[in-house]
Amino acid sequence: MRGRVATGLTLIVLGLGLYGMRYLEPVGESVTLTLLGGLCIAAYLYTRFYLLLVIGGIVTGLGIGSFGERTFYFVGEFTELGLGIGFVLIWLITLVYQRRSHWWPLIPGAVLMLLGFRAWGSFRRFLFSEGWPLILVIIGVLILLGSIGRSKGARRAKRS
Repeated sequence: MRGRVATGLTLIVLGLGLYGMRYLEPVGESVTLTLLGGLCIAAYLYTRFYLLLVIGGIVTGLGIGSFGERTFYFVGEFTELGLGIGFVLIWLITLVYQRRSHWWPLIPGAVLMLLGFRAWGSFRRFLFSEGWPLILVIIGVLILLGSIGRSKGARRAKRS
């Protein structure tokens, strides 16, 4: 019951915020998206309803990307980078809050962040010419860290 009420209220506020965003100045849009995403994440922390975290991560990422696009327009595709950060946030918040996390958000997060970085000149040349195996190393480390956290939780459960 508590989860459904929080989800319903969050979706109402999210919808009203997205609708009202059309009437704000350009930076107001970024702030609104970030705050609405934060609201969804807060609702997740209260209810543990995973869909709220997914919505919150994506909307927060869009807010970060929108702000970066307007502020650092000379850098490149900040929208994709922000959205990728939003997906990584989903993974990170779940890992911190529940002490375990599934790796699925890292895939769209990594792809979107790479697309965002592709316009960043020398970094792009390095990453796509000789540095791309490092991406596999990073993903492998993240998976190992997730499994270590999961095995500690399993040991604690056996002791109880």
